Amino acid sequence: MNLSSRAVSAARELLSGPSGLKVSIETIEELRGSLATEARFTVDTSYWSAKLADRIPDNRFPRVSIALTKMYRGQKDKLADFSALAGLQFELTLTHEKAADLQSALGDYVDALCDVLNRNQGLWADGVFYAGGFHVDVSPVSRGGLNFVQNATISFEIHLWQE
Repeated sequence: MNLSSRAVSAARELLSGPSGLKVSIETIEELRGSLATEARFTVDTSYWSAKLADRIPDNRFPRVSIALTKMYRGQKDKLADFSALAGLQFELTLTHEKAADLQSALGDYVDALCDVLNRNQGLWADGVFYAGGFHVDVSPVSRGGLNFVQNATISFEIHLWQE
């Protein structure tokens, strides 16, 4: 498997795994006293624009898309045949009938994604290392989905290498 695929696969395993996003979102909802049902979401590796993703009929929301957005190689690492710094992003898309409820739910999911990253600094897979740090961008609420839709993007860098 090539490095870029390994990075996306490691991030998907991180979010879908037993201590991933489900644990974080259910913990946040339980602390708030609003855990009514099991947290449900979709994690995929499709890289669609937000406007197009809203129009795909089989999309279930909330949806987290994982994508490799850039790769940078500086000087050659002496201990690896190939090494690079890569940019990954989690694109979170939620839809709801009420704008106020949508913004609250989006905040919970952003907090949960940040919690997963904070708890998982270190080696994600062979040749994939997350040192920490991320950047969150939240888009305004717009029409779409179940009346309203909102997106958030969490961007971060990982170190890749192949021996």
